[in-house]
Amino acid sequence: MAVTRAVSTVVDVSLAILLVSAAAVALVTIPADGPDPPDPDAAARTVLASTVTVDYGPADERAASGRVSTLLAHATVAADRDEQPEFVAAVVDATGEVAATAGSRVELVATVGRESLRVGPRPPPDASVAATTHEVPANETTVAVTVRTWSA
Repeated sequence: MAVTRAVSTVVDVSLAILLVSAAAVALVTIPADGPDPPDPDAAARTVLASTVTVDYGPADERAASGRVSTLLAHATVAADRDEQPEFVAAVVDATGEVAATAGSRVELVATVGRESLRVGPRPPPDASVAATTHEVPANETTVAVTVRTWSA
């Protein structure tokens, strides 16, 4: 009887090791549910290098033209300093339109000090998100402009 029991234990241990190994292989080789998010560098090149003109102020008598990255950086600094709310709103609107042309899954986040401006939709909590951050000089400071993309 002792021989039968020893063989049974060896078989049980071998089967357990086989099942654990199969589970580990399955976890490593089975692809994730969703596709990878779009390349944030490509979206950043498209959006941040685009140029826009924003009209602001009472009756839109003032205008500013420039790259999306530069205007967004200046607007973020203005928002951080509680200055030119018309300019900030106009830049957010204009850059939002440019971001929308790059796709429905692109968000821009510009941050300086304690202020952040967000342009575009936020990714869903369960989405796979990719991001790239660019440092943009504005008004004697540096603004971090992050481009976030995600898969559906």
